[in-house]
Amino acid sequence: MAKTVLVTGASGFLASYVIAEFLKAGWNVRGTVRSKAKAQHLFERYPEHADKIELVEVKDLVTGEGLKEAVQGVDAIAHTASPYALTYTDPIKDFIDPAVKGTLRVLEAAKDAGVKRVVVTSSFAAVTNFKEGGPANCLVPNVPGPVVYSASKTLADRAAHDYASKNDLVLCTINPPMIYGPPLQRVASRSEINTSSGAIYALIHGEPGREVPWNRLPLFAHVVDVALAHVRAVEVEEEKVKGQRFLICGGAFTWEEATAHLASVRPSLAPRLPTLPPSPAEYKDAGKPLARLDCTPAKEVLGLEGFRGWKETLEETVDALVEIEKRFEQ
Repeated sequence: MAKTVLVTGASGFLASYVIAEFLKAGWNVRGTVRSKAKAQHLFERYPEHADKIELVEVKDLVTGEGLKEAVQGVDAIAHTASPYALTYTDPIKDFIDPAVKGTLRVLEAAKDAGVKRVVVTSSFAAVTNFKEGGPANCLVPNVPGPVVYSASKTLADRAAHDYASKNDLVLCTINPPMIYGPPLQRVASRSEINTSSGAIYALIHGEPGREVPWNRLPLFAHVVDVALAHVRAVEVEEEKVKGQRFLICGGAFTWEEATAHLASVRPSLAPRLPTLPPSPAEYKDAGKPLARLDCTPAKEVLGLEGFRGWKETLEETVDALVEIEKRFEQ
């Protein structure tokens, strides 16, 4: 009999892929959504698996309302739901509470229902010390959005591992950097493009003659690699994954490199691309990371090999966004 996994945030960018990989692996999937209408694309995209997909409404993970019913009868949980944006109004309400309290409500529901296997989508930001010193849990006014996001992932990651260790849950976290790939979720307008896809979309959408965007984080992972890690994390032996953090990374690239590559392989998009400096020497090493992420545990424990490279990831994402864009104009 097929096992059932609960995937939180089922209408999201990553969750859509996590669900796809679980279905491929023979699992039944129960997904939590705020509104069932927002995840109907799953039935449309996977009609052959329609009888293996179930959607349940959980209006607010922070309060946990509806989670008790959602976790009943599942064999594992993939908690992917957590806010990712670059702006905020209230850092606690917009980022910290949904990440930390939302994660704890899921783990509490798992414990109460006797579900031991849990994988949580975290971030490499949760295991990165950007600067030594200072209060560990300090929030000050006017902190940039990416910093608040990093804080939310760090606090949620710590809370998850702490709760799991005290309550005998077999929990591990998947810790990728930027996640890119073709959006599977329904995107009805430009404002609905998810944040990471929006960063790539900015390369082909903007004023002519604009400069290349500021390089944020050059490290990346293809969304399929991240999704597959979630499946493997609940399938391998418990003792190999319990309490572990798995880094997933396909390498690094800069927006300058991306722009130059797209101009070469997608010449029809050249007029839409930002303007590069005259000499490649001016941007050759711009924004390159000073260190690499060690993904050895993910390869050895989860059996993940051959992470997709940045050129393949970029091309797939841009091609998908161009097709999505056509629907905006109809």
